Amino acid sequence: MDNLYQEHILDHARNPRNKGVLDNYDIKQDGSNPSCGDTMVLYLRINNNGSISRVLFDGEGCAISQAGASLVSEYIKDMTLEEIKKITPEKVYKLFGVTPNPARQKCALLFLHTLFDAIKK
Repeated sequence: MDNLYQEHILDHARNPRNKGVLDNYDIKQDGSNPSCGDTMVLYLRINNNGSISRVLFDGEGCAISQAGASLVSEYIKDMTLEEIKKITPEKVYKLFGVTPNPARQKCALLFLHTLFDAIKK
């Protein structure tokens, strides 16, 4: 893996954006990756037009899951729920700058899968 990409991922893992608990939320969703023990709680506040006005996540996990949550939470700000439904795993990998090896893909996609579960509500 290129050092630039490693630093990018490590920065998001060490200093995750949008990490915290949102008290006034419209949607709250738990997520987990049983294969490695990563856990996450996702909080969303939705505008009247159906777009994301605030997103926070909390939880514990490996560097890849934390970086993925940070990267995707930044990416979805101001998106509508319909736009979010179109996000693919490949898009998440582009945010990472690399495609994680198969053993780490569940970690990288934990936030996205939790997000999809949340917007089904």
